[in-house]
Amino acid sequence: MSINVIQGMQSALTNGLESSLTSTQEKSDQGFTAYLKNSFDDVNRSIASADKLASDLAVGKNENLHEAMIGMEKAEASFKLLVQVRNRALEAYHDIMRMQV
Repeated sequence: MSINVIQGMQSALTNGLESSLTSTQEKSDQGFTAYLKNSFDDVNRSIASADKLASDLAVGKNENLHEAMIGMEKAEASFKLLVQVRNRALEAYHDIMRMQV
């Protein structure tokens, strides 16, 4: 592996990190409701992608079992995280409603 290839990888990693930080800053400027909606949409897209990978694997279009399993595990983990965030938000709402004024 030559040094030019490694430098190319390093610049690609740096560019990806910078774009990730920029998108995070843009999401934080939108507000909490918009952030939650974007998170719901991201989870929905990952679940749809995992379903497509699984159906492609079952039909025989895709023979890469590892890719399908990784996609399904990522979708499951993001869904579990979303459920926990929802549970915490509901718990906070119920705590606020129980407060005496």
